[in-house]
Amino acid sequence: MREGEDNGDVLYAKLREYQRDAINGLRQGFREGHKSQVLVAPTGAGKTLISSYLMKKAAEKKTHVSFIVDRVALVDQTSAVLDQYGIDHGVIQADHWRFKPWELIQVCSAQTLESRGIIPETQMVVVDEAHCIRKATADLIKSRPDLLVFGLTASPLARGMKEIYSNVVNVTTTNRLIETKFLVPLKMYAAKAVDMAGAKVVAGEWSDREIAERGREIIGDIVSEWVDKTLKHFGGPAKTIVFAATVDHGEELCRQFNAAGYNFQQISYRDTNDDRRREIISEFRKSNSTIDGLVSCEVLTKGFDVPDVKVGISARPYKKSLSSHIQQLGRVMRPAPDKEFALWLDHSGNCMRFKADVEDIFANGFSELDDGAREAKDRKEPTEKEKELIKCAGCGYILASSMRVCPSCGKERVRRSLVETVAGVMVAVDHKGKPLPDAFQDKGAVWRQLIGYSLERKRNDLVAAEKFALAQYKNIYGTFPAARWSADRGVTPSLPVVSRIRANLIRWGYSKRAKGAMAK
Repeated sequence: MREGEDNGDVLYAKLREYQRDAINGLRQGFREGHKSQVLVAPTGAGKTLISSYLMKKAAEKKTHVSFIVDRVALVDQTSAVLDQYGIDHGVIQADHWRFKPWELIQVCSAQTLESRGIIPETQMVVVDEAHCIRKATADLIKSRPDLLVFGLTASPLARGMKEIYSNVVNVTTTNRLIETKFLVPLKMYAAKAVDMAGAKVVAGEWSDREIAERGREIIGDIVSEWVDKTLKHFGGPAKTIVFAATVDHGEELCRQFNAAGYNFQQISYRDTNDDRRREIISEFRKSNSTIDGLVSCEVLTKGFDVPDVKVGISARPYKKSLSSHIQQLGRVMRPAPDKEFALWLDHSGNCMRFKADVEDIFANGFSELDDGAREAKDRKEPTEKEKELIKCAGCGYILASSMRVCPSCGKERVRRSLVETVAGVMVAVDHKGKPLPDAFQDKGAVWRQLIGYSLERKRNDLVAAEKFALAQYKNIYGTFPAARWSADRGVTPSLPVVSRIRANLIRWGYSKRAKGAMAK
């Protein structure tokens, strides 16, 4: 589709600017010969809306499209989005009421395609949760070079993705979505965690059996912590998702929550009644749901979206699976009315274990596929002294690198020195290698402030503003920013950033005058 063909399209008018950038990026990739691409965007970026628009435009040209999901719950969720935008489609999933094989757009259960050997007549394939590589889907893509394919994911960390996708389109970051109110920030607490010291490792991850056995010891703490923190932050119970270690572990969590007077329900692979599962999920989606919490070991990790969920409980420790941790965080970050933030109760140690990685990904996103290198990384467990530097000694709140006082209880942060040297925590330095103040630790945030300042200083002369912002960034960090220039990313600069720019300009002015004097 050429530029301008979208004018007047009602669905296109609903798209945010970065969503349009994503569509244009995918189109450009196809034009450049990339038959199989991956769209990387955080939870809440609207990947399903982006793909819905592209599928709609393809169907208008009589192109057969298959949207493949690997979770039964996501079949109905995707179908509901397409209904919302008036897009005709069918569903290929066991005994589904919407079996309409004549429709050009089909929402397909990956399991049904595999078990029945059904390969719908298709010319375009959209793969939801593309980081979850299923052999049958991968084989279909590799055996059909004529297909146009794009995958959707918030965490392109899986090994083997490079063999399937040749191009990455990434147009926004988690921090940017939080700043623009399309996601809510997280308030995290490092609660009593499962002790995994000496636990058996299977295929790079701790044994499910050992996690479940050790996890039983802190179930009482999980319940009491939830009661305490929801009372403190919301005045009482709030809609919650719990990530358990195993199905048996989840059942015990439900039992103890229910024994305490709260309605928690589990969904799992053991569910044999699809109608019952749909009823539970449908009830949980209601704003006045009678269900306080939904429990699952893996089913809710990927793509499950209920925006008014305010609390996430992590009770399944991961040794290496950064992608699962990021996916879980995303389940509670969608905005909803009267939802200013989401609460995250970490009983797994994952927030400590993956802190540096998450901060980097939230700030910068992804620009390439690393073929599983980051997932294979063996991270050292933080020592007790290192944990003291990361969490509040008063309430367990997990502190961002820039925080000096706990926003939850007001206690001053424990510091070993003026510069924290926690293993795995990246500390930004200036062009001379000296540690920078806290206000400059988030490079992405500083870059956006420099854009805002430069636009005002250069009176919206975009070329001059870009040059000025780049020069200031390099003066601070010694390198150019990883994020691209975009005027709409500019924000009001903080006082420390303004002061730094002015100091740079004064220093530059003195240097220029000194050189002039020497020339005389």
